[in-house]
Amino acid sequence: MPIPKKYYEEMQAKRAEEHRRAERDTGRDLFRTGLMCVLWCVTGLVVFALAFHTTDPLLAQVFKWGAYVVTYGGITTTLARAYLRGERRGDW
Repeated sequence: MPIPKKYYEEMQAKRAEEHRRAERDTGRDLFRTGLMCVLWCVTGLVVFALAFHTTDPLLAQVFKWGAYVVTYGGITTTLARAYLRGERRGDW
């Protein structure tokens, strides 16, 4: 037995609204993830700049490798967490 047209249209409207909210949440999360990646990149550049402004070669190496850890570690963690949030939401 087919679904009455009235109920079918109500279901369509409800699902369209749910889809719009889900897309909005996904877009916001991806935008936030992009901003966090830029933040980690800038933070790594600041730490790397400290390597240029020190006169001790050993401390400069510490800052250089610290900048790598901050930048790549932060970006990797941010992307991994964004992926897991997307999995929980059912985005992919």
